[in-house]
Amino acid sequence: MRGLALPPMLRGVSVALPAGTPLFPEECACCGNAATHRTELRRRDGASVLIGYCDDCAEHQASASARVLSACLASFLLALVLASGLPLIAPRLGSLGLSLAALFAALLPLSFLLMPRGSVEASHGARGSAVAWLPQNRLWCARERYGARLAELNASRGEPLSRRDSLGSVWLGAGPLAALVAAHFAFLAYHPELRIINLGTARIEVALDGVPVASVDATSNESPSAGALVRVPVGHHVLSASTTTDHVEVARTEVDLQSGSTHLFAPAATDTCFWLETTGYGEERLQKPSYQPLSSAEHFWVLPDGIDRWFAANPPPSDRESHSSGGLLTALRHAPCSEAPAEAQSAE
Repeated sequence: MRGLALPPMLRGVSVALPAGTPLFPEECACCGNAATHRTELRRRDGASVLIGYCDDCAEHQASASARVLSACLASFLLALVLASGLPLIAPRLGSLGLSLAALFAALLPLSFLLMPRGSVEASHGARGSAVAWLPQNRLWCARERYGARLAELNASRGEPLSRRDSLGSVWLGAGPLAALVAAHFAFLAYHPELRIINLGTARIEVALDGVPVASVDATSNESPSAGALVRVPVGHHVLSASTTTDHVEVARTEVDLQSGSTHLFAPAATDTCFWLETTGYGEERLQKPSYQPLSSAEHFWVLPDGIDRWFAANPPPSDRESHSSGGLLTALRHAPCSEAPAEAQSAE
C-alpha cells in the first residue's frame, strides 16, 4: 500500500475582484469547455459568486465533495461507537487511554483522504473546486487561462500563486472533537465515584478485584477532606482492604457499582453509625433535623443523590432567614454509635 501524502500543490492565479458585481468568463473554470452549471462559491463573511462548470467537471467536483463528506461521517460514527463501547470491553482503561483510542479511531477514516490519487488531468485545473476565496477579496483560480480571462474582464491583474488542493470541509474536525467529548462522558458514565474512608488505626490499601485503587490514611473524626475519592468501573466487583504495614486484610466484600451513582466504602467501621442528616432553612425550616440511618453489614453503600456536605454538620438555621424561600441541605455524617443521635442509629 502506498503511504499517506499531503494534497498536491496546484499552480494557479490570484485575481483581485473589483468592488460591486464582478464579471466571470462563460466557460468552465476547471477545463475551459462551455459552462452548463453555476456553482455558488461562498465566502466566510457571506459574500458569494457563481462559478461556471461543465457537466464532467461538476460531476468530479461532486464526487470529491462526497468523498470528504463520507470520511467525515465515518470518522464521527466510529468515534462515537468506540468511545461508548470501549469502556465495556476494557473497563480498566483510563480516561487518557480512552480519549487517545477514540481519537485514533476518528482520525483513521480521515487518513484515507491523504491517500495519493494521482495527479490532476492535464485538461483540468483541479480535482475539486477550481476556484477558491483568498483574503482581501481575491480569488484563486486553478486554471491559469481562466484566471487571466477573469482578470481581463474585471480590469485587474493576475498574480501566479501555488496552493495545495484543499480537502474542502470544515466538518473534518467533527469526528476528532466528538471523540474527545464522547470519551470524556463515556468514562464518567462507566466509572462511577467511590469514596473510601478509613476508620481503623492503620493506613490501608484498597483493591478492586485484587488491583490497588487507593491508599487511605486512618481517620477517627469527621472531616470533609478525609478519605479518598476514586472512579472505578461499573459492574460486580470484589472490594478489599489491607493494612499497608503488615498486609493484614481488614475487609472484603462483593459489591455492585452502579453508573451515575456515588458509593461509599468504610472498612474497619465497626461500632460506627452512618446517617443522612437533613436541615431546613427559611420557609423549609424544620423543627429539628431529620435523620436517615444508613445500615450495611459490609460497610458499603450506594448513596442517594442530593448529598450537599460530606462528613460535616450542616450550618444551623437562623431566625433572620425565616422569611426567605430557603431550602434543604443534606449531610452525610458518621460517629461512634455511642455518640450518634438516637434517630441516626440503625435498628440492626
